[in-house]
Amino acid sequence: MVTQSDPGSENFGIANAHTMLRQWHDPTLQGTLQHRWMRTKKNVMPEITWSQLRRRFTPGFETYLDRGIQSGWYDCSNTLQRCVVHFLHCTILMQMATV
Repeated sequence: MVTQSDPGSENFGIANAHTMLRQWHDPTLQGTLQHRWMRTKKNVMPEITWSQLRRRFTPGFETYLDRGIQSGWYDCSNTLQRCVVHFLHCTILMQMATV
């Protein structure tokens, strides 16, 4: 399976991760590219769908994280847990700002 996307900067990480995972699980794919860069906007519909998913999912997930902190599900004195919750929270805020 070869994925495809437009050459937008947001797609490079996904393309690299997909290629790495495919090569990791199938050594015969070593040295091959598992992603196809499309010069035209052929993935507009998936990008619209992803944008809508983020817009609908993010507020509920952010509420869930906040509730977890308030309920003591996460120990804020634990550096790892604090960093993970902070990272998730900041990532969600950044995604909301870009939509």
